[in-house]
Amino acid sequence: MSRFPSFSVAHRQRGISLLVVLLLLVVMSVLGVAVLRSSAMQERMSANLRDRSLATQAVEAALMTARANLAAAPKWRTAVPAAADCASDGVCPSYTSEANAGWRNGPTLGGVATQYWIEYLGENTTAMETTGVIPGSETTNRGPMFRITARSSSVGRALVVLQSDVIYRNPKL
Repeated sequence: MSRFPSFSVAHRQRGISLLVVLLLLVVMSVLGVAVLRSSAMQERMSANLRDRSLATQAVEAALMTARANLAAAPKWRTAVPAAADCASDGVCPSYTSEANAGWRNGPTLGGVATQYWIEYLGENTTAMETTGVIPGSETTNRGPMFRITARSSSVGRALVVLQSDVIYRNPKL
């Protein structure tokens, strides 16, 4: 004959351990889903940052290309561009609208295509500093001013637009 009563400890619990385990499983599942969503968001953020950085580098390369093309054509230091020069040489007069601008294809960097537009702004009418301070007796040379606008143009990528002003000194003055 048994010394224990007919009801045991297992009969008194009536499945409470099953409920505790199920509750812990639900909590762990919710935490797991939260961690997965957080890591997916961080991955998207880092991909966007990469696209933005790549587009910025590509546009900076387009600015350098446009500056080199402008420097390689010394005729623009003495000639004023006309509307026809927009399409042929990519140097536009200041009154050209963006729709009629002479967008030129720049370099492609990492799959990001670029374009640039060189706009003639007129003659420089202000003194340009040479050493940080311009003495009153120094005569400064005036020259043409240009604005270069560069943009990335790849579909589905970050759009970056940069502008740079180029001012030449006219050695003839």
